[in-house]
Amino acid sequence: MKNTVHFIFLLLPLFTVAQDGNLVLNPGFEKLLPNAPFKPCSYIQNGESFDKSVANWTTYRTMTPDLIDWQSDAYGECFFPKPHSGDRAVGIITYHPRFDTGRYDDFHELVQGELRAPLTVGKKYRVELYVNQSDATALNHLMMLYGEKRDIRPTAAGNLGVLFLYNKNDYLKGNEQPQFLVTEPIVTGKDEWKLISGTFTADRAYLAFMVGNFFTDENTLTTLENPVEIDSSNLKLDRPIERIKRIAYYLIDDIRIVPADAPPPNPDISTALKTKKTYTFQNVNFKTGQWDLLPPALPELDGLAAFLKENPKVKVEIGGHTDDVGNDDDNQLLSQNRAESVYNYLISKGIAPERLKYKGYGESQPIAPNTSSASRLQNRRVACKVI
Repeated sequence: MKNTVHFIFLLLPLFTVAQDGNLVLNPGFEKLLPNAPFKPCSYIQNGESFDKSVANWTTYRTMTPDLIDWQSDAYGECFFPKPHSGDRAVGIITYHPRFDTGRYDDFHELVQGELRAPLTVGKKYRVELYVNQSDATALNHLMMLYGEKRDIRPTAAGNLGVLFLYNKNDYLKGNEQPQFLVTEPIVTGKDEWKLISGTFTADRAYLAFMVGNFFTDENTLTTLENPVEIDSSNLKLDRPIERIKRIAYYLIDDIRIVPADAPPPNPDISTALKTKKTYTFQNVNFKTGQWDLLPPALPELDGLAAFLKENPKVKVEIGGHTDDVGNDDDNQLLSQNRAESVYNYLISKGIAPERLKYKGYGESQPIAPNTSSASRLQNRRVACKVI
């Protein structure tokens, strides 16, 4: 066993990190496993189905978190809220007291994710995730289980946490303390996604993590009125089916775990697009005659992706431009290919294609005279504008 551990440590430098610094594998739940058995816009009925559907994610024991694939179903619009970005998110129950169901313990759902590389002991990390509190989904969920005439009371709840693990596992002692925790109830509007974040210092070389509520419902704050009276009423009823049902249901999307000293997305992009409705990238440059993105371009493009995720109704056009050196038709094609490279990168970051357009302008829209190498450099640019 000792030899195996040392061998793993020797391999650690070979782990790769995402270009944006995010250590979470499949952070937006977009990547599916081959022959995933789940159905779009439907609740997942068993944990095995979840484990076989979404890459790099599993549930805990027999829990049934939902992999939300937002598509229209046979009856019209999907009843789940739209994901924060892309087509998919995960939905979990974080509050459903045992008093209401007659179970031995409270019913919570947990999901387990994987990291690209182990955390460094003593290093500080930032945890970010987007959440949406969905009362409508919670209500729909329990009506399917208990019937439409039952007294079901959706609520916001606290104690949403992230527990880091050395490896994925199927056993918790029950006294775990998540390294990242939001104790207060998280309240969002109907279609509102809220970013929650915080930092912690790694005390082990963690390779996995869980998301959910790790505390009892007795010790979880909610926005319910008169919870003590509800407990008292439920305990007087012998048949659990007749009891008041309380539930908190949260959608989770776009989880990020990055070193705390990682630079934040470029704030200039957000400011420019909100005020001037346009932004010219400063570091999105290309080798002569090529359109492959270079590493210096990625932080700016991640900044644009972050802006679009924060503003889900905004659509942008990516425009490619060249100087006047070379054939007009060649320059037009080159500028279009470069704009398309940016377009494809943004899609890879979870931005829906229908929110993006790209166009090559060639040399038709110079912003400086093509009289020197410096001015021609200004004209070889990629810009984005709100449409």
